[in-house]
Amino acid sequence: MTLRVRWILPLLGTLLVATLMSAAQPAPRPNLRGEAMILVYHRFGDTDHRWTRAWSSFDHDLAHLYADGYRPVTLHQYVTGDFVLPAGTSPVVITFDDSSDNQLKFTADGKLDPNCAVAHWVAFARTHPDFPMHGVFFLNSGYKHKLTFAQPEFAQRKLQMIVQMGGEIGNHTLTHADLKTQGAIAAREIGLGQYEINQLLPGYQIHSFALPFGIYPNPQSLSWQGEWTNPKPGAPHQVSWKYDAVVKVGAGPAASPFVAGFDPVHLPRIQAFDPEIDRWLAYFEKHPERRLVSDGQRHAAGSLAAEAPATRATHAGKSAVRHG
Repeated sequence: MTLRVRWILPLLGTLLVATLMSAAQPAPRPNLRGEAMILVYHRFGDTDHRWTRAWSSFDHDLAHLYADGYRPVTLHQYVTGDFVLPAGTSPVVITFDDSSDNQLKFTADGKLDPNCAVAHWVAFARTHPDFPMHGVFFLNSGYKHKLTFAQPEFAQRKLQMIVQMGGEIGNHTLTHADLKTQGAIAAREIGLGQYEINQLLPGYQIHSFALPFGIYPNPQSLSWQGEWTNPKPGAPHQVSWKYDAVVKVGAGPAASPFVAGFDPVHLPRIQAFDPEIDRWLAYFEKHPERRLVSDGQRHAAGSLAAEAPATRATHAGKSAVRHG
């Protein structure tokens, strides 16, 4: 059996599951005050581990999300309310941390390698065009000297591909530093992370930041607004940033962006590994009244009255996870 056949057969089974599950479930009622999942993936492989999602599990995640009526939006779209989804469907934000090699990989001749997360999502989107590859990729351009997605010769093309597909590029610092213990160096880490992305994508506006290890700097506001000037002689440059969204590592759903008081710079995420992702999918299946569901219209962020505490999802086995 060829590599292509071994890769396609499991995917066909996943697509069949998605079709059957979708046909069996009625569309939920609109609920603009409900909560949404911001998922975070790290690495991928043949089997599930603590920070690694198996390829088969990732395919199943996409199918399960689709069948349950979730549709992808970027983080910037979510926090600004700048999205319109069919009535009865829910937004889901799918993020990827650390710019690891198997999130987005090219073959030696510069083509998309089928053994990477983006390729799996693209394959799913071919038969489900209303689930496009709108992922959010948080980059560590200098992490362990691997550079962006571990293929520096293709780094710019990869980022261009993500943007052209409708995805989003976000900052995750230069080297995945612990911002709390770095003190004054925190501004350097954020600034150089921003600078490296700007070098690869001139003119691209970075809207989001992911906290390494889920830890805020001191002051916290530095994670969403600040500036840093390179003191090195002969290489002066100043970097400034103002992000619309800051995401943590865990460990639960995010509030509706439409509710007054929505806080876009303290956003929780759900780790996409066992049992976290399945726990929260099951939670919203059991409690559909707590889920953010579109009415098919566009709404401005913060346009609704404050959400009553009783409508918040406050349990379902949340865990304090620190990595990212």
